[in-house]
Amino acid sequence: MTRTRRGRRTATLSDRLLPLVVLGLGYASASLADPPGVVDSQSIVRSLAGQPPAVTRGLVVAPRSSAGSSGAGGSDSAPSASERKVTLDIRFANDSDRLTTAAHAQLAQLGAALNSPELIQSRFLIAGHTSATGLPEHNRRLSEARARAVRTYLLGHFSIAPERIEATGFGSSRPLPDFPPNALQQRRVEISALPPAS
Repeated sequence: MTRTRRGRRTATLSDRLLPLVVLGLGYASASLADPPGVVDSQSIVRSLAGQPPAVTRGLVVAPRSSAGSSGAGGSDSAPSASERKVTLDIRFANDSDRLTTAAHAQLAQLGAALNSPELIQSRFLIAGHTSATGLPEHNRRLSEARARAVRTYLLGHFSIAPERIEATGFGSSRPLPDFPPNALQQRRVEISALPPAS
């Protein structure tokens, strides 16, 4: 009887642990496939219009600061067009310029922002960036194709005038300084305000 009880106890213990292990594995795989964080349209408007920075879910969306522009009153002056930008997590299929379904939610917020009253008269540059994985020329072409894909999506879904949006790709030539060259964070799309057309 002692052996039977011990066998039952072991089975009971493993029966209790197995669901926890499976649950743990499910949680880990779910976190790897989490959709990107979506920056809302008002945060995008604030960044591109040069308004004070906003904090959204721990992500700071702020105008880029220029090292050479700070003087005695540098922080009070409005940022120039080239200093107003936002970096967004817009996902593409691997080694492709095909937008994923996860990208559509972020592009909806971007399209709404670009059509807002604060930005409706402004022009923008969509810049694609890649990590340093792969050949530099391939990365440059891929980043440019991705920037054009974002532009095409915005023009087609939000009736934005084509002259308001330009697209270019920098490949891995302009890495973020806080991350290694091969980091996933290097794969990004930046939207910057352009000076008014002359």
